[in-house]
Amino acid sequence: MKKVTLLLPLILATSHATNTKIAALYGGCLNKLNNEFVCHLTSEDCREGEKWLTPHKTKKKGYKCTCDDDYRSNVHVTACYALRGDHKVRCAADRNSCDIGEDGMDIVISDGRMRIDDVIPDDCGHGSEGFGDEGRSCGKQCRCSFDYQQDSKGTTKVEIGSTRYGGCYNPDSGETYCVANSSSCRDGEEYRSPRHKYLNKFCPCSMAAVGACVNKKGNRFKQCAVSADSCIKSWEFIDMHALRDSKFKIDCNLCLATWNTPPPTSAPTRDQGCVDSLDFRYKGKEKKSCSWVDDQVNNIGSNICDKGTVKENCPVVCRQCCTDDYSQTFQVEGLDEEKTCFYLESDWPKDNLKKEMCPKSEKYPNVQTICPQSCGRCCTDDLEYEFKDINFKVRKCSWLEVGKRAEDYCQNDAIKEKCVRTCDNCNKQYLD
Repeated sequence: MKKVTLLLPLILATSHATNTKIAALYGGCLNKLNNEFVCHLTSEDCREGEKWLTPHKTKKKGYKCTCDDDYRSNVHVTACYALRGDHKVRCAADRNSCDIGEDGMDIVISDGRMRIDDVIPDDCGHGSEGFGDEGRSCGKQCRCSFDYQQDSKGTTKVEIGSTRYGGCYNPDSGETYCVANSSSCRDGEEYRSPRHKYLNKFCPCSMAAVGACVNKKGNRFKQCAVSADSCIKSWEFIDMHALRDSKFKIDCNLCLATWNTPPPTSAPTRDQGCVDSLDFRYKGKEKKSCSWVDDQVNNIGSNICDKGTVKENCPVVCRQCCTDDYSQTFQVEGLDEEKTCFYLESDWPKDNLKKEMCPKSEKYPNVQTICPQSCGRCCTDDLEYEFKDINFKVRKCSWLEVGKRAEDYCQNDAIKEKCVRTCDNCNKQYLD
């Protein structure tokens, strides 16, 4: 075989405009003496004697922590209270996000549990009055996606998506980007609190960037996370900057602002998250599911992904993205409780569960659809990766598909890692 001498591959800056957006998962603090549990962003909010539960343990114990339109399960965040001036409570991610503002008001900081003993009515939510009878108030409790505002009549109401977050100012570029908390800024950058006079932007939870948990090798995305304490022991935490520089093509934020999404229609729509829809059928034909699309694309070479809503409903098959969907569950033989994709990692590194449950079978028909990444289906070339051939011309992975180019160039480890499908470098051991 002809020997090819390669230069180091050239990786160009990539755009994140088409990245998959995923919301962080949340844990909380458990008081074992009275069994009280409070949802928080990080373990730093736990009080003495309380134990931090990761998002995985939180869900396993039956608790629910969110940053969405569910007020009662919303994560508690810091409260900044003005002793002078308007005496308003302003919600923020952490203590460093409280400031005196332009009014020169003194601030008293609550650790995220202001009026925690209040009885919250079941119907508390967007548009509810912030203050009611003593002990029954929707307001003065700062939540991840719920702050409260005054309407034109001066009535204080709870408002979805109104909690503000700060940003990191880069003096070299002059740009500011929204982050979840003050620890997200790089060296040399200035953190500007939500009401800093020079922040010059509104940063809701849907724009507040966070990091992620990945496996020890760093080649599998697990979940979005605010900090390392949201990862289980067999995972590693990468911050928002490392995530954006990675191959995952995922943007992690505190929330997804699902309340801005139009109500569903009768038309086929993609399942939430980066997973192939279980309900989609091409042209309404029962046998033409995403599995059928997979066969058309990979075994026949069809361009069916470009037709209709196929790409939208079968994003993994059509190589748009690939992550596990932790919002869905599946039944496990012999167990009463349904499990999420976390369960597949519980016997790592043996991975016997994956070997049993990932291959599509009558017993486990949907596991590989719900957990494509854990099951090894995430085998897509990096569409934005570029390298130089022996003639110094810039090429993409698709160029390797002609002739014996892949046979020659895929000897380079960097190309093999970025062009995994073309170089036949996919990890499909769990699908056999």
